[in-house]
Amino acid sequence: MFNTKLTPILMLSSFLLTGGMLHAGGSIEGTVIVKTKGLFGKQGAKGDASNVVIFLEELQQPNPNGKEKIVQKGKQFSPRVLPIVSGGVVEFPNEDPFNHNVFSPTPEYKFDLDYYGTGKSKNVRFQKTGAVRIYCNIHSNMVADVLVVPNPYFAKTGKDGKFKISNIPAGKYTFVAWQPSGASEKRGIAIVDGKTININFEVEESVFSIKHKNKYGRAYDKEY
Repeated sequence: MFNTKLTPILMLSSFLLTGGMLHAGGSIEGTVIVKTKGLFGKQGAKGDASNVVIFLEELQQPNPNGKEKIVQKGKQFSPRVLPIVSGGVVEFPNEDPFNHNVFSPTPEYKFDLDYYGTGKSKNVRFQKTGAVRIYCNIHSNMVADVLVVPNPYFAKTGKDGKFKISNIPAGKYTFVAWQPSGASEKRGIAIVDGKTININFEVEESVFSIKHKNKYGRAYDKEY
């Protein structure tokens, strides 16, 4: 009598013997070049190409279980740029021996965690996609950006500007190279199962910055 329990194995063997292959999507990899524009409009490649986020613009795949962290230490936010899938939570622990007050003036994400001291932490859940600028109400030099992306197909560059995104479902998509202080670049890419596509991006970083206000919309008081 034929053993039906072996049927899936026999089917898989037949599939492989006839040249079939199993794929887990495709990949893209490449390098981002960051250029800065000077006072006279001349551009030059920046040596440090870190903190550029490359992400797939389509495919809504929120992750309410996602958890990330931006640490407050040495009067700085670390990391400076944090990508997170929509629905996730970001913790803001204070590791300095004095108070901080994390807040964001971004209209779609305006929040204020108020003052809290060393060893304490507060969090924010980020539901909507987009860029969120974050400051400390006490120390004006503390700046961070959270980029809320729609799915897990993203990467953040290091200093060399290199990136790789794997296991992307086959299809035609728009990929975005985003960085916090300049224009983004978008590229249409067709992803093929089992294939890696090499593609490079070039983004422009502004050398000009506008001094921001505190959470009350006023200039910062004397800092300590």
